[in-house]
Amino acid sequence: MELRVTGISGSARVGGNTDTILHEALAAAKEEGAEIELIRLSDYKLGPCDGCDACRKTKSCVINDDGKKLYQKIVKSDGVILGSPAYFQSVTAQMKTFIDRIGYLCVARGRTDFAGKVGGVIGVARRSGLANVCSQMMNFVTATRMIVPSGGRVFVVAREKGDVLKDQEGLDTARYLGKMMVKTIVATESLRKN
Repeated sequence: MELRVTGISGSARVGGNTDTILHEALAAAKEEGAEIELIRLSDYKLGPCDGCDACRKTKSCVINDDGKKLYQKIVKSDGVILGSPAYFQSVTAQMKTFIDRIGYLCVARGRTDFAGKVGGVIGVARRSGLANVCSQMMNFVTATRMIVPSGGRVFVVAREKGDVLKDQEGLDTARYLGKMMVKTIVATESLRKN
């Protein structure tokens, strides 16, 4: 069975702690046989939802940016891991925009495009905000009807670039998430067949 796990980084810092911990989770998924891809939201043009509600009628977003491309990347994935650092105890602006745009379009299209896919989240923070960050991303995962694997929520403590590598528990739980993404995708394959 060919399968794909996509990591989505909401960090603006290239090669920072969020990118690094997502790489760890994705590497573990690859060891289990998955094709992997890391998407850095800051590499894409994605504007905020303007609340026009056109997607409810047309089943497509009218904003001309990379939203459609990002949406299709998730459609083509079997599993998705969202990762964001905590900015003032919340997800980054990049991740919030992604959640609003991609999540709302999925809801407008009947919540079927991501249903049965497997979704996990990783929050990164120096001290506070981890629960909020993970909850915001987990709301996206469950609202779009994804399946949460064992270990589906990971907290990592880090501030300066590279600090994530000092958090052994964070590294271990991210790797566990990566492995469980693949095992859950395989175990729930029949749920994605219409």
